[in-house]
Amino acid sequence: MTVPIQLHMRLRIIVVGGGFTGAAFILHAIRSLRGPLDFEVIEPAGEIGRGIAYGAADSRHRINVPSERMSLFPDDPLHAVRWLFDKDILPGDGASRDAAGHHYVPRRDYGAYVADTLRQALSETRGRVRLRHHRTQAQDVCRQGARWSVKLADGEAITGDYVILSFGHAAPRAPFPVSAEAAADPRLVTDPWRNNALAGLSRDASLLLVGTGLTMVDMVETLLSRGHQGGITLVSRHGLLPRPHGLFGVSVDLLQGGAAPSSALALLRLVRRQVREAVRQGLGWQPVADAVRFDLGNIWPALPVAEQRRVIKRLLPYWDVHRFRISPQACATLERAIWTGRVVLQKAAVLSVEAESRSLVATLRRGGTVERRPFDGVVLCIGPDKDLNRNPLARNLLASGLARSDALHFGLDVDRHSRLVADDGHAHATLLALGPMTRGTFGEMTGAPDIVRQIVIVTRSMADSVAMQASA
Repeated sequence: MTVPIQLHMRLRIIVVGGGFTGAAFILHAIRSLRGPLDFEVIEPAGEIGRGIAYGAADSRHRINVPSERMSLFPDDPLHAVRWLFDKDILPGDGASRDAAGHHYVPRRDYGAYVADTLRQALSETRGRVRLRHHRTQAQDVCRQGARWSVKLADGEAITGDYVILSFGHAAPRAPFPVSAEAAADPRLVTDPWRNNALAGLSRDASLLLVGTGLTMVDMVETLLSRGHQGGITLVSRHGLLPRPHGLFGVSVDLLQGGAAPSSALALLRLVRRQVREAVRQGLGWQPVADAVRFDLGNIWPALPVAEQRRVIKRLLPYWDVHRFRISPQACATLERAIWTGRVVLQKAAVLSVEAESRSLVATLRRGGTVERRPFDGVVLCIGPDKDLNRNPLARNLLASGLARSDALHFGLDVDRHSRLVADDGHAHATLLALGPMTRGTFGEMTGAPDIVRQIVIVTRSMADSVAMQASA
């Protein structure tokens, strides 16, 4: 849906969400758009650039990718590493270095890198770029002539030439019934990323951690570092744990010049064949998983929607544990805890949680058996809620027809340039969505490197569009 941009003295861009994705977008927009810019950033948190992912206070919560692969600038892969050395975070943090010489720094330090890089970039523009931070939430977006008006929760309305949706998902919520008494019990931790979320759990408490992905890993690190003595039980439907890292920098030609697979089964067979060959060569399976990730832009669109659904239903849990791998430090902690019996892993589905007497009682289904087990605390490690209707802005966009869900109902539908697709199938030229909410379109848009690569494409396309209209 192309509506001409009314060029003003300053191009105004409204960025809804000031976590990693929003900050990375602003950085690359500054690089690509040469004229005067005003950014209106809608972000409730006090600092732009951290978000939930990199706002963790616990130094044991580390990025799960080496810092040399986490640069904000793909054309300068060591940018993050240089910053970490300049700030004496490296090599001072000796615990971050693994046996191969890679550094897995605390998430809070990486968040500081993002925030400081943004501050420096803004200062270097010497007034060409201005940024205003609104510590509130966006409620609605509507057309105002050739521009957009964004209504804020505090009652203010902001008008801009572009709107960039870069907000994260909603806070976690239980995917199973929880009694009212259990919901009000502080020993049920639904949002483990909330400040001092685990403070109400005694050190000798028997705990149930629901979910066995990266969030669980961080919670185990925190609990054990606090000297937790009670039993810790981990459960998930598939009982899978994040896999460790292997070789980096090894290139695997996944498609080998051939066409992308057109079915979930063909994709699985291709990956298995490549893994067998990589293992035979002594490379391990990790380079193949990385090749799938980096070639997903060609693989995912080639799959019909029915086959994409089949991938989600049948393969996603196995893909996630190979894709979202674990830092060596956290891997060692978790393996040691399981080996010594401090942590027990079980394949089970949680059917409900209730409060009874002095315990939280979880009803678990293990195979064909259903059992009720008491715990002193339950921690949800299931990741953020992906229901867009819980976000007022997304809900209003869908209701108005300005946006629609993607075919997989993973998030908002966008085109290849991240332009939001309306209910009538047309893409808005100046209303865009970035980050995890676009995963259904791209197959993967969760990791920082993936998000940055897409942002580079988006900001260059924006620059071309603005330049064309300026010369028209």
